[in-house]
Amino acid sequence: MKTISGRSIKLILLIIAAAGPLLATTLELSRETEPRTLGRVFTRLRSGRPVTVAFLGGSATSGRSASQPEKSSFRALVGQWLRTQYVGTRIESVDASVPGTGAVYATLRLRRDLLSYKPDLVIFECSREDQTADQKVIGKAVEGILRQLLVQAEPPEILMLLPPEPEGKPASAIYQTLADHYAIATLDLHRSLSNDNPTELPWNRAGELTDRGHRLIASQIILQLQFQARLPVTPIARRLPQPLFSDELNYGELKVLAEYANGKGWKKRPNRNPQLPTALATSDQPGSTIETIFEGTVVGLTWLRGPKAGIFEVLIDGKPAPAPLTRIDGYAEKEAIGTAIIAGGLGLGEHRLTIRLLPDRPDRRRSTEVRLGYLLVGGQRPERL
Repeated sequence: MKTISGRSIKLILLIIAAAGPLLATTLELSRETEPRTLGRVFTRLRSGRPVTVAFLGGSATSGRSASQPEKSSFRALVGQWLRTQYVGTRIESVDASVPGTGAVYATLRLRRDLLSYKPDLVIFECSREDQTADQKVIGKAVEGILRQLLVQAEPPEILMLLPPEPEGKPASAIYQTLADHYAIATLDLHRSLSNDNPTELPWNRAGELTDRGHRLIASQIILQLQFQARLPVTPIARRLPQPLFSDELNYGELKVLAEYANGKGWKKRPNRNPQLPTALATSDQPGSTIETIFEGTVVGLTWLRGPKAGIFEVLIDGKPAPAPLTRIDGYAEKEAIGTAIIAGGLGLGEHRLTIRLLPDRPDRRRSTEVRLGYLLVGGQRPERL
């Protein structure tokens, strides 16, 4: 088991002390609007029973820009702090983050990446990747995540982190509105990174968190956890309130596209990217096609982006799929997971999905090859499956 150094713990405590007045004000303001506490988690910790803490989010939670993601990201620092506070208690940390993705994809992968671990506490980062997306869609997706978590027989406690913005913009009010509706504890990370005269910027030139930014976020989370540890346990709510946006994104299923790639031109290639299946459906022949039937009102795809990746189109029931699935360019400067999802609105019943490679090559250095990962299907009610 990895441990955090004494120097790092001292640094976190110094940050907490320095930021104390601002953070204390934030917590005082939240006490009247956060009826749900994290008390059940701390009851387990104090009794020495095992606790599983899951971190759900995008690039920030993954620690992609941290110098050592498994040591210096806020996810790692919070996990190590918990272990120093509850020595002898088995505390498992689950990294349920996927860099470069947001809430819509999270709703569809939640069952596999998070619910399967039966977490006691979920620290949910509302990703910065969602700040420029359609906020109605993001609201529906975040609500889908919350409802999937809270409908469990033993629902986890939830701490929702409102996203920080290097441009100085506060997070969308949708997040806090949903948190209030479901009585979820929140933490506004925008406040923690809004110092006008920092000696060391919390952001790098690409707008990603530096190690200092991760330490500041970890200090806020730790202070919130210290505050929550003193609160009484909130009884489990056995009935969810009516949805604010929609309950359409209350389920997700991931199917490996390589299993459907049996037509001319397709090959199954091994893959090492942990965010995609171990085998990818690959082809570099324009016109190569995959067809399959799915049932659901939500559908999407994942693929491996890259500097030489080609372009493909998607049809649903023989017609061009709605955006963002219509035409997909797999290009990226570096290899990374790509996602495109129609977040609801398809008719009930079965649909035919067609994926077809296009001959387009915007740059001679690029190929026409595509590498497909998962077919994402959602919008189904779990009781139907």
